[in-house]
Amino acid sequence: MSRIKEEMLGYDYAQNDWIEPQAHVMVDELVEYQVYCMTLSELTQRVTKQMRDEYYSNPYDDMTRQYREVFPSE
Repeated sequence: MSRIKEEMLGYDYAQNDWIEPQAHVMVDELVEYQVYCMTLSELTQRVTKQMRDEYYSNPYDDMTRQYREVFPSE
């Protein structure tokens, strides 16, 4: 897989020392397979949930700042 695709899919991560190096390759391949097998609807649903969880985990001030950057007139 190309480096651009890896970055787009979020493969840029720090590997843990306690996991066997081969396990990282296996996880990457399984994730890639699972993503390619998902329907667009399922992918959208998972990404939406992840983004919503990230927004809710941020402090309120950060969320309002981001909101104002996206919607400056409101």
